[in-house]
Amino acid sequence: MRNVARLSSTPVPQLIEYFNREVGTRAWTSERGAFDTALIDALINKGIDVSAVYDGSGISFKHKVSLNAESKTLITLA
Repeated sequence: MRNVARLSSTPVPQLIEYFNREVGTRAWTSERGAFDTALIDALINKGIDVSAVYDGSGISFKHKVSLNAESKTLITLA
């Protein structure tokens, strides 16, 4: 799991930027799926509430996100 190790040291703003780059992308590969899962895991491991985009089984890339720094919560942007 190279993605997990690489993303674990990535700052939260950069992780959010990675997430936002994925929004609207329709192409899917197993490598992309592994990266997306590692991305969500990295955010969770940093104490970020990702419930706006992740329900425990699926990730929604329908909207870009921002961080509410006070509550450490991802919020979707319209």
